[in-house]
Amino acid sequence: MPNTLIVKSITISTSAHEVWRVFTEPKVTMLMGGHYVSSWKKGESLQWKGDDGKLYSYGIILELEPDQLLKHSLYDMKTKERITSTITYRFEDMGKYTILHAEEELAFDMRDDQFEEALEGWDMALDTVKEIAERKNK
Repeated sequence: MPNTLIVKSITISTSAHEVWRVFTEPKVTMLMGGHYVSSWKKGESLQWKGDDGKLYSYGIILELEPDQLLKHSLYDMKTKERITSTITYRFEDMGKYTILHAEEELAFDMRDDQFEEALEGWDMALDTVKEIAERKNK
C-alpha cells in the first residue's frame, strides 16, 4: 500500500475561531516556534518562518474559508517549483469544542520509516495547536 496520504484529527476544547487564530495571528502562532508569512488570500503564498528567521516551508493557498478551511500546497524548498504535498485543515466547530481535521496528500510515495516519522510529526504538531488554542481560551 503506498504511503501517500496522511489523515489526522484532534479534538480541541475551544471554538473554531480560536483554533484558526493559532494559524493566522502571528502573536499566537509564535508560540509554535515561528509564524506564517502570508496575506491570507487565495492564490497567495504561505510561508513558515522560524524564530531563527529561517524560511522552512513555502506554498500557495488553494482554498481559504476563515474558521472553516485552509488548503495549501507545499513546494520543494530548494527549487520552489516542484509540489511535494497538499495540506488541508478543516475546522469542525462543535460548539464547546472543535475537531481539527488535517490531511496531507503527498506527491510521492514515502518509505515506511519516513511515513512513520511523518505521522509522529503530525501528532506532535496537532498536539501543539491544541495546547496553544486551549491555553488562549483560558
